[in-house]
Amino acid sequence: MGKGAALRWVENKLIARHVRGRGIEIGALWKKFPVPANATAWYIDRIDPDALHQEYSEVGEKIIAPDVVADAQALPFADGSLDFVIASHVLEHMPLTLAALREWYRVLAPRGVLVLKIPDKRHTFDIRRPRTPLQHLLAEDANLAAFDRRAHFTEWVEYVVGLESGSPACAAEVDRLMQMDYSIHYHAWIDEDVRELLQHTRAAMQLQWDLVLFFPARFYRKECAVVMRRDAKPLLR
Repeated sequence: MGKGAALRWVENKLIARHVRGRGIEIGALWKKFPVPANATAWYIDRIDPDALHQEYSEVGEKIIAPDVVADAQALPFADGSLDFVIASHVLEHMPLTLAALREWYRVLAPRGVLVLKIPDKRHTFDIRRPRTPLQHLLAEDANLAAFDRRAHFTEWVEYVVGLESGSPACAAEVDRLMQMDYSIHYHAWIDEDVRELLQHTRAAMQLQWDLVLFFPARFYRKECAVVMRRDAKPLLR
């Protein structure tokens, strides 16, 4: 085991200390978060196993069959019914970031936790993309009818696929990906942006949760890792 793997193992153990009871992991795809023995997780994904295999053929037989097929922004669970929600490399795939966080908060019981792992664009294929500012998220949340899905796909194709915006090739690839409902990264952030976003959910959206762990991106982990606890005394500011 390399140094990076050992450090990730330790960090996952520290995160798992906050996970207990019954909850869900959204979009595990091929790698489950290692929940402790006193926790039970159900697995949620947006499409059925056959569709997952088709979209992520490179994963092969490792695909985790979801227990529930559902939209992560409209979960089929009652208010306050879950002890934890785990979303590893999921938030960036959500078209409406604030709506997703609002929904995940809704299903958490008092003292329930949200575990997030969010890639830092500086360490991924999003490196060339502009950072998504909080104001962009606010504008989309305030006017859902004006949400421009095509603009998001065009940015993805320009900066990640590498096709020139406005070119026939770019337009054709955007059409293809949109038609198959490919799960792009709608947004791209660095650690600083994630902190600002989470603070906004508390200060402006009045979601009553607190930041209990925040591991910034490092050389061995290309993402930040976050634990938010609903209605709990904050351990970290």
